[in-house]
Amino acid sequence: MCALAFVAWAVPVRDRCWDESAPSHTQVSVSREAAGCVLHLKSGDVTIDASECAKLRCEPGLASTMKHAKLGIIAALLLLYVAGTAAWAVRWRLLLGLADIDLPLLEVWRITIEAQAGGVLLPGGVGGDALRIAWITSRPTRHGGPAPLSIVAAAVLLDRAVGLTLIATVAVALGAMFGGMGGGPLVWALTALPVGIVAGLMILRAAPVERLPLLSRGSVSRALAPVLAYVRDPRAPRAIALAGAVSAFIAAAQFVILRGLVFGLGATPSAEKWVYVGTAMAFIVGAVPALPGGWGTADAAYVFFFGRAGLAPAISLAVCLLYRLFWYVLAVVGALLYASRRRPAGEAPRAVEGPGEP
Repeated sequence: MCALAFVAWAVPVRDRCWDESAPSHTQVSVSREAAGCVLHLKSGDVTIDASECAKLRCEPGLASTMKHAKLGIIAALLLLYVAGTAAWAVRWRLLLGLADIDLPLLEVWRITIEAQAGGVLLPGGVGGDALRIAWITSRPTRHGGPAPLSIVAAAVLLDRAVGLTLIATVAVALGAMFGGMGGGPLVWALTALPVGIVAGLMILRAAPVERLPLLSRGSVSRALAPVLAYVRDPRAPRAIALAGAVSAFIAAAQFVILRGLVFGLGATPSAEKWVYVGTAMAFIVGAVPALPGGWGTADAAYVFFFGRAGLAPAISLAVCLLYRLFWYVLAVVGALLYASRRRPAGEAPRAVEGPGEP
């Protein structure tokens, strides 16, 4: 609620204008018409002619920002977003291969965007991940048996970890390239994320964590054993390295898309690095299971960090909404694909069936 309230307070729907000779806190909402402008004052609406309107200094609102969007650029970025989801399916398929789950790439992509549809309604990225797990556990492995829940969960979590690792790494690299990152807490947090994930994987592969008292008893031990076998598989380093290479393309595509949306809305940031840092932070906080589809948390991150890049709140929110529109376009495709699934006559229902899920 705090995040949504922050966005509603920070982002005007109409343009906000004020006289150059008056302080900016005197700004009022303005609607533009062919004959001039309508000032929405507390005492009532006042209409002024076009010449007087031209003298006002204005901060664009969400409506006028979206009106001037360059549709050709946005369409091209949507195609790049689709290519990013295909690359995401490639990355996940590489990690599923470690669990001996061999699905065609097209089927993995289909599950990915079906889960994206569920992620619109469920909290953060966690909801879509749960749906991916539910779907894969209903599929047999290469050996014919069902895929163990713990291993499927490990594959999905590793997929998410590799993705966030590369997002944070590329954000720090781009931030350093465009003005330097300094040494503040935000930089340390972005740097610590990939370092912590890599260190955690190395510990799971090399250290005898299964001997710890809390992890060596009963159901915990039984659930942990296949996970450890999964990450300690001799094929794991190669699969994770390939997944990381694919993830580097995915991360680069996401940053190009977000920066391209800023350009497509006709805006120019004054501090370029905060566009990339803000994008990374929006992805990270959007994965927190707070609101369905990450509503509010991701939007607030874009408005806050893009503001540090010198972009108006309306531009920041417009970028977020357009990026969310890309997600929803693929989610609609995923929902239609899921609805089109038909069980052959006489086939028994699966024990677990559901869709799966940036």
